[in-house]
Amino acid sequence: MLLEISLSATTFVHADVDVKQIYNADFSRLVRLYAKAKHGDAEAQYTIAVMYDNGEGVVEDDKEALKWYRKAAEQGNIYAQNNLGVMYDKGIEDVVEDDKEALKWYQKAAEQGYANAQNNLAVMYDRGGKGVAEDDKEALKWYRKAAEQGYADAQYTLGWRYANGKGFLEDDKEAIKWFRKAAEQGNIYAQNNLAVMYDNGEGILEDDKEALKWYRKAAEQGNVYAQNNLATMYDNGGKGILEDDKEALKWYRKSAEQGYVNAQYNLALMYDNGGKGVLENNKEAVIWYQKVAEQGYANAQYNLGLMYQYGEGVVKDMTKAKYWIKKACEGGDAKVSKIAEENWKRFELWKY
Repeated sequence: MLLEISLSATTFVHADVDVKQIYNADFSRLVRLYAKAKHGDAEAQYTIAVMYDNGEGVVEDDKEALKWYRKAAEQGNIYAQNNLGVMYDKGIEDVVEDDKEALKWYQKAAEQGYANAQNNLAVMYDRGGKGVAEDDKEALKWYRKAAEQGYADAQYTLGWRYANGKGFLEDDKEAIKWFRKAAEQGNIYAQNNLAVMYDNGEGILEDDKEALKWYRKAAEQGNVYAQNNLATMYDNGGKGILEDDKEALKWYRKSAEQGYVNAQYNLALMYDNGGKGVLENNKEAVIWYQKVAEQGYANAQYNLGLMYQYGEGVVKDMTKAKYWIKKACEGGDAKVSKIAEENWKRFELWKY
């Protein structure tokens, strides 16, 4: 079970503006809002930008949104500065992507202490871009500023960096501290990674019940890694965790159906072998082995080859058995390759 990283996506914010309330109100209120915006009221300009950005009360129009964000941003409105940065960062619809402009506007909002912009600025320095050099020190500085204000995505990223020794000396206790802060705010990546730390006893006493708790929180929000990890705990059982094949099957399937290859393989194994409360189902096993085998995984290629060789879940087909077992021989996994080669020689699969 490995720690996962996901660079926090740059995010819009539409703070302190109840746009629906505005356009659901009388038309005269909208007219007054436009009048205030045209006369330089930054808050009104920002509100109109949000309306055009979301298509609320007006036809969605990125160019108009950009225009009004810029007017508000130039007067120092931090929300407008951040959202203007996002538009240039992502190159949304009619707005040409421009990393330098994005950096400029994030910087302006970040320097005024706005945590969302601080995180977005950190992400830009973290990944680099056209005209923006990757800068780990700047990235760390802004992640920390955002994290210390309670911004969950930045807290998660700091945790990951401490766990992996990226920019700091590896420090599992610091990693746990930041993962916990983000996890308690509902960040699914932090929840999964905090669970991994409890699961493996990294920087903290191993605790299967705590691991299960945090895996479940992330899994219930759709995180594929947590779903697979939760399933594995039920599959294997553990200290205080009762083995439960039905729960394992449920969570492997949820993860597998989202395309996570490890879960697809684990699901195939469960159907192949059966278990308590899970009936052996070779046809389902073949379906999932096939998905994994096509992604180049030698274990699945070998097992799929065996299914064709013995006609389990499929019509016996030695040509297909030969194809998949040969793939497993060539797959680069020494252990699987050795077993596959023994099978190849023993049954003289080259003949088919």
